[in-house]
Amino acid sequence: MKAMRLKPVADCRDDIARRLDAIETNGPLNAILGVNPDAVAQAERCHRASLRGTSFGPLHGLPIIIKDNIACAGMPVTLGCRGLASLHATADSLAVRRLREAGAIILARANMSEFAFDVRSRSSLGGDVRNPLATGITAGGSSGGSAAAVAAGMADGALGTDTGGSIRIPAGYTGLVGLRPAHRREMLDGVAPLSLSKDTVGPMVHTVRDAALLHAIIHGVKPSPLPEMPLSGIRLGVVSALEGNDEIQRQVWHAALETLRQAGASIIPVTLPELDAVRQATCLSVYEFRLAIDAWLKGHADAPAGLAAIFDSGQFLPEFSPFITLLLEAKTLKNPEWLAGRRFRRRLRQSLAEVLAVKNLQGLLYPTVSQLPVSLEKMPPGCAPELAAISGLPAVTFPCGISSRGLPVGMEILSGERDESLLLSVALACETALHTGG
Repeated sequence: MKAMRLKPVADCRDDIARRLDAIETNGPLNAILGVNPDAVAQAERCHRASLRGTSFGPLHGLPIIIKDNIACAGMPVTLGCRGLASLHATADSLAVRRLREAGAIILARANMSEFAFDVRSRSSLGGDVRNPLATGITAGGSSGGSAAAVAAGMADGALGTDTGGSIRIPAGYTGLVGLRPAHRREMLDGVAPLSLSKDTVGPMVHTVRDAALLHAIIHGVKPSPLPEMPLSGIRLGVVSALEGNDEIQRQVWHAALETLRQAGASIIPVTLPELDAVRQATCLSVYEFRLAIDAWLKGHADAPAGLAAIFDSGQFLPEFSPFITLLLEAKTLKNPEWLAGRRFRRRLRQSLAEVLAVKNLQGLLYPTVSQLPVSLEKMPPGCAPELAAISGLPAVTFPCGISSRGLPVGMEILSGERDESLLLSVALACETALHTGG
């Protein structure tokens, strides 16, 4: 079993220096938009505390990288947009505040898909985020900078946001563990919105245990060892309709399923009755983004007046112009399309719960994306990431093997319970059997 990487750092100064060197060395990846100017001073404070035999918490001296739509007091929060380059956070988001209280050092701000719009990370401030495993390929999005930074060794942990797959897709592309927790509105304090119905904040790390640790801390729960479960008692429903047509990925996927079977897991084929509806589901962010981002911008004295002002400035990626034009048409949430989307959200959650209960499953299992990336351009991920995003249920992705092209293949598990404990224990058992953690 792979060891956790997120442990208190004894000599914080040396570790921070090494991480800053990794950021500079890996500059061409475009993973980082800016370094915390106070990081070295924070490392010195942690070091002095260590010499006194005291600790600031379970993350004492650990550098963490934060996606640049999550507020860190005194640092820019730009959403990757040139029109927001001068915007600074006046207070920490709830998640960042809890990381600091646990002793973490906020090291840097991660590049992202501008406004978190896309499933590949390209922004007017930072350009394309490149995959450290193959620099001609995208790191995915919208939390691609967080994923690339961790995969390249700039830190062992990062926070991303996930609205429709934005933690899980880049984690899958870069061979990381990415957790989309159950949707909890209170966790969005200090997070720039995309869709308040679907936005979440979660960890991007190397192991399931590390994901559990960061998840507990940002949710204000005292960290405890993740319970271990034998695979022999686990029943997982495999959704073959989500496997896609990428034969290179399918080879790895089916080999991983066989490994889980040999280790004792019961792999049960399942059909999801709402899958076609998921593929055609209303995009709630089309109706929610403009109203939410305008309200968020009003809370910042140095911000543009709203999305329309950013659009008029032209300080954003030109390719998003048609989409922003569409978003600007949203005047109210009380329209038939938005209401239908909310009703479908409840129906999907009920449908997934029924499938899991009837077949006595601990989770649904499927590839994180339908096909592996091949370039810096956007790769349609398929509808698998939307199962958790629309339903509000938690899901975790982790690597299940390496393709013949040298890229990791992600395996995702979705839980029918809003509490992530069972999900993470099941993921740990699978990770252990597959020998992929770390």
